[in-house]
Amino acid sequence: MNKSFKTWLHPFQFRDKGFLPTKRFLVLIGFLVLPLLLASYWNKGWLFFVVINSVVILLSLIDLFMLPKTNQINCERKMPDKAERGVSFKVQLTIHNDHQGRFPIYFKVIDHLLPSFLRPFPLLGKQEEGKPLTLTYHSMGSVRGNYQVDKIYIRYGSSLGLWEKQTYVHFPQQIRVIPDLSGVRGFISSTPEMLLLQGVKPRKYQAGFGEFSLIRNYAVGDDPRKINWRATARRAEIMTNMYEPEHGKQVTLLLDCGRTMGVELRKSNRLEKSMEAMLTVAAMALQQGDYVSVMAFSDEIHAYIPPGQGLSHLQRIVEGVYAIQARLVESNFAKAFQYLETIQKKRSLIMLFSDLDHFLLEDTLLPILHPIRKRHFFLLIGIEDPMVRNWLRKDITDSTTAMVKTMAEGQLLKRKKQVDKWRQYGLQAIEAREENLVSIAVERYFEVINRGVL
Repeated sequence: MNKSFKTWLHPFQFRDKGFLPTKRFLVLIGFLVLPLLLASYWNKGWLFFVVINSVVILLSLIDLFMLPKTNQINCERKMPDKAERGVSFKVQLTIHNDHQGRFPIYFKVIDHLLPSFLRPFPLLGKQEEGKPLTLTYHSMGSVRGNYQVDKIYIRYGSSLGLWEKQTYVHFPQQIRVIPDLSGVRGFISSTPEMLLLQGVKPRKYQAGFGEFSLIRNYAVGDDPRKINWRATARRAEIMTNMYEPEHGKQVTLLLDCGRTMGVELRKSNRLEKSMEAMLTVAAMALQQGDYVSVMAFSDEIHAYIPPGQGLSHLQRIVEGVYAIQARLVESNFAKAFQYLETIQKKRSLIMLFSDLDHFLLEDTLLPILHPIRKRHFFLLIGIEDPMVRNWLRKDITDSTTAMVKTMAEGQLLKRKKQVDKWRQYGLQAIEAREENLVSIAVERYFEVINRGVL
């Protein structure tokens, strides 16, 4: 397809300004062909041809006269500047017509959304005299990132419907597609009950827990359990202990964005599921009063969010990592851990969301993790390969199936052996199913915090 043909095709694809015939016009021309052939049979063809064309031209001029000029059409868009991945959002288009005609105008509208968004176009609407036309549609983004939405393409015609004019309006806007946080919000509300059923208790702050501050006179409303009886006997008046509130623990979440994290799963890829689990753990830790920092990396450091406290810090974490995608490069774990050592001086819980194959199949990473293990509590969380699990479930019907199942069992035993080897070095590694990754990550967070290893 050459350039000139593409340029000629643009008006028919909502990409340019101009006017073009409608289906009604083409049907009208088709119906007039038969009378024209009959008239030519009676030697009246030229007369009938002139009459027909005069009528068609007259109707076309009337139709075009009823339509407003393209510079009299304006449109504005109302859409959120932020939307969650896979969650529907509402967009409102308002068309203004400065033409003072008395005839209704019929509109077809296409908004400039990228293919990663749901595109329910064209939108159809009828505008009465002097009234703006409001069209509403719902869309959703399937890929995280920052997107530019610019042109609004418009076609409009009159009641005759022989011709349509076409124009577009520049209305640039930005929309960010962030991770889906509906699961995070639902998990926060249901986590205490769910964990209690599993035998894991969320951490509770007890009275008198924290660093000792001072001894002062007992006042009405003080906790009687804090009374210092030795000081009371010595001073002959009731004295009570005062404690500083416990400072939150340090939680560092690492997100691998390398090549293996782009592997597709049943509903999304490893990076999407790992990011969902990471944000859920961050929300739970922030709700418990801990300090949470996040680092995303592949062959380089893509984002680092310093430690913060309170649920408001979750918004800063989302803003820092929402546009990160899996890259077609090998992850540089040595560089990531060296960078971590320079910025994380306090003892913390380090949770790395990555593919376990890097660690279970390569012994070269153990020396790199040795200084991390001495200073921090390290926990590696990955998603198990669903293909291996499916092979293990197959019934043996022939030699090929038996061989495949045997290889899968051998692979599983080898991975368990490597995980046990890691535990001997003081490094924890967990492989969870795709659908259980979030709950297991949160459960392990509470388990480590409740053990008091930090």
